[in-house]
Amino acid sequence: MAESPRKPELPQDENPWRTAGLVASLGVELAVCIGLGWWLGTMYDDRNGTDYGYLSGVVLGLIAGIGSAVALIRKYTGAGKP
Repeated sequence: MAESPRKPELPQDENPWRTAGLVASLGVELAVCIGLGWWLGTMYDDRNGTDYGYLSGVVLGLIAGIGSAVALIRKYTGAGKP
């Protein structure tokens, strides 16, 4: 019986599952940061009787999400390693 040929292992950078995982984690991470910022801003509004805290929370969440996305991409691509 003939052996079936095995596909060669893909290099780590060309693995499509790893890339799909990165894209999915970027979306989830950004959504969580923005949602958490909105929630914290809403809590601030409720305690202080203001109307703008949620917007500040969303902006801060967006900034935090972008910063963490950049860090995740750097980790994925190996940038910053000696």
